[in-house]
Amino acid sequence: MPANAMTTPPKEMQVRSYQSRLVDYLTERNGIVYLPTGAGKTFVAILTLKRFSLDFDKTIEDGGKRAIFMCNTVELARQQALACRSLTNFKVGFYVGDQGVDEWSRSKWDVEIREKQVLVGTAQVMLDLMLHAHLSLGSVSIVIIDECHHGTGRHPFREFMRLFLHVRPNVQLPRVVGLTGVLIKGNEINNVKKMLKNLETTYHGNIITVSDMKEMENVMLYSTKPKEFFLLYGYGTHKFELIDTIKYYIEAFHKKLDNYDIGKQPVRFSNGLQQQREPNKKNFAKSLLNDFIYQLEEYGIYVASIAVVALLVEFEIKKRQAETLVLRSIYRMAISLCDNIRHFLVSKLREDIDDDMSDDNVDTEENIYNFSTPRVQRFLHYLKQTFSNKNPKDICCLVFVERRYTCKSIYGMLLKYIASVPELKNVLVPQFMVGRNGINQNFDTVLERKWQNSAIQQFRDGEANLMICSSVLEEGIDVQACNYVIILDPLKTFNSYVQTKGRARSKDAVFLILASESEKPKTAKRIMDYQNAHRDIANYLQDRVLERAEPKMDEINEHFRDIIPPYINETGSLLLASSALALLHRYCQTLPSDAFGFNMPWYKLLNPDERVQHFGKSAETKQVVSINLPLSTKLRSTIYSDLMNCNKSAKISAAFNVCKELYKLGELNQKFLPTTLTDRLKDVSDIHFKHWKKYGDDVTKTNRKEDKSGNTSKYPVNCPTQLYDTRPRVGETCYAYEILLKPHFERNEYTAHMHDALQTGRGYALLLRKRLPPLAEMPLFSSHGKIHVSVAEQPHEVILKTEEQLDHLHQFHIMLFRDILKIWQSYFVLDKRSKENSYLVVPLDIKSSGKGEGNIIDWNLVTQFYRGLPQSRTLSPDQRRRQEPPCPDDFEGKIVTQWYASYQDKRMLVTKVHRDKTPFSMMESNQSENNYYDYTMSKYKNVIGDVVHQNQCLIEVRELTQQLNFYIAHRVKTSGQSKARARIILIPELCFNFQFPGDLWAKLLFLPSILNRLHYLLHAEALRQRMNTYLGLHVLPQNGPNYRPKVLDVDLSLRRNVDSTGNAVSMEVEEPRSMLDPLPTKQLEVSMDRLQISDLEAPWQSYMEPVDLSRNMMLTHPVELAYYCQFTSGQIVKFDKIEEEDKEFWMETQFKMSKGNIYDYNTTANESLPALLPNSNPITPVEQLSVLQKTISNEHITPAEQSEFLTAITSSGCSDVFDMERLELLGDSFLKMSATLYLSSIHSNWNEGVLTQIKSTLVSNRNLLYCMNETDIPSRINSTLFTPKYTWKPPGLSLPHNILNLWQEQPEVAKFVLPRNLCALQLTEEEIFSLGKLTPANFEKFLESCQANTNYTSTDYESEMNFCIGKSKLSNKVVADTLEALLGVIVKNYGVQHGFRILEYFGICKQVDIGKPLSQLLDLQLGSTRTRADRDPREIDGLLINYHYLERNLGYTFKDRAYLLQALTHPSNPTNRLTGCYQELEFIGDAILDFLISAYIFERNIRMNPGQLTDLRSALVNNTTLACICVRHRFHLFILAENTLLTESINSFVDFQEKHMHRVTHHVRILLEENDIQCHNPLDEEDELEMADNLSTNDEPLAKGNLNMSENVDVPKALGDVVEALIAAVYLDCKDLQKTWEVVYRLFEPELIEFSRNVPINPLRQLNEHRLAKPIFSPAIMDEGKVMVSCLFTCNEKTIKVYGFGTNNSQAKLAAAKHALRKLAKSEA
Repeated sequence: MPANAMTTPPKEMQVRSYQSRLVDYLTERNGIVYLPTGAGKTFVAILTLKRFSLDFDKTIEDGGKRAIFMCNTVELARQQALACRSLTNFKVGFYVGDQGVDEWSRSKWDVEIREKQVLVGTAQVMLDLMLHAHLSLGSVSIVIIDECHHGTGRHPFREFMRLFLHVRPNVQLPRVVGLTGVLIKGNEINNVKKMLKNLETTYHGNIITVSDMKEMENVMLYSTKPKEFFLLYGYGTHKFELIDTIKYYIEAFHKKLDNYDIGKQPVRFSNGLQQQREPNKKNFAKSLLNDFIYQLEEYGIYVASIAVVALLVEFEIKKRQAETLVLRSIYRMAISLCDNIRHFLVSKLREDIDDDMSDDNVDTEENIYNFSTPRVQRFLHYLKQTFSNKNPKDICCLVFVERRYTCKSIYGMLLKYIASVPELKNVLVPQFMVGRNGINQNFDTVLERKWQNSAIQQFRDGEANLMICSSVLEEGIDVQACNYVIILDPLKTFNSYVQTKGRARSKDAVFLILASESEKPKTAKRIMDYQNAHRDIANYLQDRVLERAEPKMDEINEHFRDIIPPYINETGSLLLASSALALLHRYCQTLPSDAFGFNMPWYKLLNPDERVQHFGKSAETKQVVSINLPLSTKLRSTIYSDLMNCNKSAKISAAFNVCKELYKLGELNQKFLPTTLTDRLKDVSDIHFKHWKKYGDDVTKTNRKEDKSGNTSKYPVNCPTQLYDTRPRVGETCYAYEILLKPHFERNEYTAHMHDALQTGRGYALLLRKRLPPLAEMPLFSSHGKIHVSVAEQPHEVILKTEEQLDHLHQFHIMLFRDILKIWQSYFVLDKRSKENSYLVVPLDIKSSGKGEGNIIDWNLVTQFYRGLPQSRTLSPDQRRRQEPPCPDDFEGKIVTQWYASYQDKRMLVTKVHRDKTPFSMMESNQSENNYYDYTMSKYKNVIGDVVHQNQCLIEVRELTQQLNFYIAHRVKTSGQSKARARIILIPELCFNFQFPGDLWAKLLFLPSILNRLHYLLHAEALRQRMNTYLGLHVLPQNGPNYRPKVLDVDLSLRRNVDSTGNAVSMEVEEPRSMLDPLPTKQLEVSMDRLQISDLEAPWQSYMEPVDLSRNMMLTHPVELAYYCQFTSGQIVKFDKIEEEDKEFWMETQFKMSKGNIYDYNTTANESLPALLPNSNPITPVEQLSVLQKTISNEHITPAEQSEFLTAITSSGCSDVFDMERLELLGDSFLKMSATLYLSSIHSNWNEGVLTQIKSTLVSNRNLLYCMNETDIPSRINSTLFTPKYTWKPPGLSLPHNILNLWQEQPEVAKFVLPRNLCALQLTEEEIFSLGKLTPANFEKFLESCQANTNYTSTDYESEMNFCIGKSKLSNKVVADTLEALLGVIVKNYGVQHGFRILEYFGICKQVDIGKPLSQLLDLQLGSTRTRADRDPREIDGLLINYHYLERNLGYTFKDRAYLLQALTHPSNPTNRLTGCYQELEFIGDAILDFLISAYIFERNIRMNPGQLTDLRSALVNNTTLACICVRHRFHLFILAENTLLTESINSFVDFQEKHMHRVTHHVRILLEENDIQCHNPLDEEDELEMADNLSTNDEPLAKGNLNMSENVDVPKALGDVVEALIAAVYLDCKDLQKTWEVVYRLFEPELIEFSRNVPINPLRQLNEHRLAKPIFSPAIMDEGKVMVSCLFTCNEKTIKVYGFGTNNSQAKLAAAKHALRKLAKSEA
């Protein structure tokens, strides 16, 4: 609660004796405390509250209690909440409608009730708290009701007390304490005794006050007893003729206003729906003017001159907030009228003032007095007479008036009057306070409350001493004791009399009532009646106050007997008739609508004939109201009230009956609140989301706190079955699968060494005990070119005869990875457990394969190198002299290194031995002046000393790459010089010869890439077989035993690169920055309702027209006259052409679309507007979708390739030549369509808003993640960049087993194992080759080193640790995307129906839910009453006008036009009760359209990268494009809507599109959609000007103000929704996706062609790539379901800030980008 919102009362108060007696009474029984103002009623209540605080510290669950303090107004609630906080130590909660409490969830209320002990709030909030069962009466110890005299009729006070009758037996009811200073409400003073008895019955207790006259005297010491006087004024008045003139003008305005058609306007309610709708726009303007007339007649011309200024301000604000052009025009007229009236008034005031004198001379005492009415004159005279030259501190005066505007006007007049009277100038300081117009929380009310509080505080502090106020200060608001109370306007109620008089509490206070002399008798009688009523109350209470019996239960039951009894459900919640209307409107507001829609029930009062027809003759004298709910609701039938005696009761009865029906249908929950999304999710949680519970998640959660791992999860790395437990064994048959490498690059001087090395007969094989399935040939990319790698389909059988052979192979295997490839970690050991990847890599010698089993292995090479690769060493000249000269044969095709150079890690392949050359041979190329000896000595003499063998040969070598990732092409430009430099001539003596065959070394470089690819290929093959088996497609010939995988596809859309070390990295290719087309600064707007022939494009240019002779006859030259004659005689332009075009125009209808290609920019200016379809049947063939062909039958099915499954489990993070993103786009759209059809089938009666939210959850990444976690697929996903030397474990190796076991057996110890502990290991040969684990002593040392890591855990180094412990960390999004990519594979190859079935495999959809196989999902009938087409065609056609034109433009003829009718019905249309509105169809059509478009661009644009595909799809299916297609095909003319705002917005957009030739241009794409706009945030000035320039048909720019959402919308969502609904209607009518696609293709053909050629850039990307904008986006801010993002950017060297709004961060950011682009486009014009 803001500190400045309340004023703190005294902390300590003395308990008066009568207060103590009352508290004692209330401790025992219920009571209504009746004490005069100032006698301390609130203090009595607080003392009583303390006596009932015994269990406040306990929770409700533990038997705790709470207190409720109910107030009639927001201001009283604030005051009482502060009193409770100041005078008690209780935890006080404050609850009013401003806080949005009506929307609070059960959990939010649970927190409030748990943390707060005293709940203070307005009556309706507290009543709803009980009705919705957030708190029960049994959990309340005391209820205090302030100003309880209001509890009559259907007031929330009385309805709250009704709840006491419906409490279960044995429940202890709370104490009820009423507080009031006025026992009678209004003027009901004729039967005081009955009124008081009813009040006591309502609150189940007696009225209590002081016990005797002595106590009354004690009370009077603290309360009020002022002196009452009449202040009389004369009846006569000077009648100014000006008043009649002004009234005449206002009456004329009213008549003109009556002729305006402003259309249907929205109904607005407060959050609690207790605030009635805003008055009719016309009546609002009239009421303001009528109020002005009241000021003019009652207070005079001078006050009216001030009042008219307030009127001007009010109308100006309304004009700026106007929702339509018509309303803006009305307010503009009103402003003009007020300007004229002000001119009349000021002129009258200046009659006796010289013209050269300023207006300040109008504000003299004499002028103010003369131009005021007698009442005001008497009032001013009294002020001057009473307060002249008094001490300001001795004055505390309240002036009560009746109306809000009177307060402001009298205040303004007093400011001028006091300033003009010297005796008052420094004495009186006026202020004013008025009641609040509404309780909605917005800028106006917050500011008003702040100013009101400031005014009250000034009055309390003595800074102001004359307060003019309306009834707001009559009741409750605490101000200090006043010594003057003046009643300026007549008192009309007993309450007003008592409450205003009660403000005069000072000693010798004066209570003055102004009255005319003629009205004095009448006023005196009224005051006498009020005083008599006061005496009657005193007599009723006299001598019986504390002793009377309480009301009996039968009296209470009779008192609360109602003609409409409450409805009680099985949980005990109550539905009261009094809350039915508010509940019904609240329900309607929860229904889905667009920015222009406003859901509300339609009421109808039945005429006598209708009543008799429905209810018989007995209904003739009764009243009946019927209710129809909006079209998007589940309750479609008309509901009638019971027979009632009055209209009001009938309306309440009808609403009550509707609420009961809604409850039975599940639209209201157990607490009689509209069923929320959370409720719906809870209902279906066990159907669709049962698996969430397994992961400790609840689908109904709204706020999820991510754990430290954020959006990632850890999974075990799954080993393919074929590679698990495959370690070769002695004596058992093993299989050697040869790895074949084929160069696919040209052999030339540069590539010859690699080309030849790859084609030798020697190579490597995988040795394992299991057979491998056929595997796809895979491409690899070296710097020389593309290489195709395959694994031989038929293996060589090998039987190892001895353990020695096996040990040698083990050691040779390790040598390959440790010594040659350098893929080795100090903690690796040989894994002899035969578990994951337990195969070996062995060398093959194909030439010797005929020598017997096992001889396929090159044992000579194994024997030579199994102990390890020789280590390079430096040799001195003496050591080299003792050696034999290098033998040329020893170097042929071997691997060498330069031991003397600084880069000894380089390995070189000897490609040629130059036997004809020696070190003294001359060098080639640029070093030709030196020989090899001199060159070498000049560079390396200090290292080599000398070359010993001077006659040795020379060797030519090629450096081998250190790159180990060959998945993508190394994009380098190799010049001829660099290729020449690649030929290196070395002196053999200075080289270390490893003696290892160069061809095997070269092939070995590709081995890590091959083995890693093989791992995931086997996973892909397993998934292929699994999916085919599940779908029953394994029996098809193409998927049977003869299936052979195709070569792995290279995704042509991806562009990858490698870093300087040859490792793969992703590279975003920078595309050309698009220049933003400038928006035109101003365009000529032609309104359709003013369209004339002259507006049409003429067959001549404007410069050809002759001069208008009639208007320029005095200036016409002879040559102009001659030209006029030539022109009119047809010598310039043929008139018959004009006539023909005129005739053609009027023969055409507005539905016709003309010919042409709208994106053909060569179209001449004189051609007709282009459009999509010609009048005749279209001849453009529809491009077929392969996906739909495969849906028809299995004949069109192609096998889902192994490579496609591999693509589906490969993320973009791998930087491979393929990834899942393209397939994910197809699968995503298919999933959304499937979920849409699935949910529409199961929950056919749910509205579109709920279905959309449920679908969002069903297809959300979180749900897909949990579905995938039910399978082993996440452990098969490849998501990281392949870096063999750092994060890859070669086959057959592992961590020492006892270390690896820590993660399984001792996880608490394992979490402290860090990479540095592993790297510090120094394993012995025995530990590496024999034991496979650490010795016990070394293991203990290792554990001790890990236990020192108290500041870190292994989770901090997961990326470095996971690969060696068999774990992988995956982004949750990658897991979800993998599922969508797998769906994409199935749909692409097997069609839609098999795609439906695979959804069941993943657990997303279940056929048991729909009662039929999921493969038949396309054929299911939708059972909703809103989408079922079973109406009489004649009824349907009665609502469809000229529908055949729409069918022609659509390219489809409906069999059942009910679908067409529904697709065209906007929610605002009340006429169509045959079908629902288009929202349900739009829900279906949106998903179907998205899938069809996605399938098309997926199949047709294979070279587009996933980002471009996403941009293309977004550009094609966004609301702006759909809206353009809608108006281009004239569909908007058929929309059935009754909404002026929507009609104006559509017309503006149509005009805009006609100027842009119906193209979707840059300008169109950055128009604002409804999702871009936030309801309570205005545009800034530049935004409004831009909209005016581009969309408004009115010359005046849109005004600035607190606008509605619809005002800022350039592209009405309804247009796009209708297109989607029409697509759904076509599908439901034909049940054929192929026909639906044909319709879609023809509608979208221009955009499909144009956008595929030039993909529109997303506005967000467009802004980021703008050359000067430099945008910076703020973090998202969320409030009440809306997300806001600000964008700071540079425009014209200035920094500008704009805002975007949306339902999520992406939408808000996109909206902000659109705002920025509009400004940039405007600035560049």
